Amino acid sequence: MTTPPFAVPTDADIAVVSAQLGRPARGVVGIAARCTCGNPTVVATTPRLPDGTPFPTFYYLTHPAATAEMSRLEANQVMPELAATLDDEDIAAAYLRAHEAFLADRAQFGDVPEIEGISAGACPPA
Repeated sequence: MTTPPFAVPTDADIAVVSAQLGRPARGVVGIAARCTCGNPTVVATTPRLPDGTPFPTFYYLTHPAATAEMSRLEANQVMPELAATLDDEDIAAAYLRAHEAFLADRAQFGDVPEIEGISAGACPPA
């Protein structure tokens, strides 16, 4: 097992994430990114939640402002525009490396056959 690329969450982190989500945080194993004020922005979540549900989104955006902006971008159809950039060989290669790194990070926390090979948001490799 390699060292995870994030900090272990504190009880205070879990309280903040729970407040951000408006429900108890589930399966959080790390804080993958923080905002400038130090609060969690992205959490790392076990690939199988405590209730047994498979959860493919290992890196989960929790910060309300970041989530709102991501939702705005998605509503404005930015994903097809970004997907079109995968026609560039260098971008496609970087995307594939990111996909493989994501899967390796998640695999450190369990094997869940139902989500094998699936990245966050069900993004397939390029």
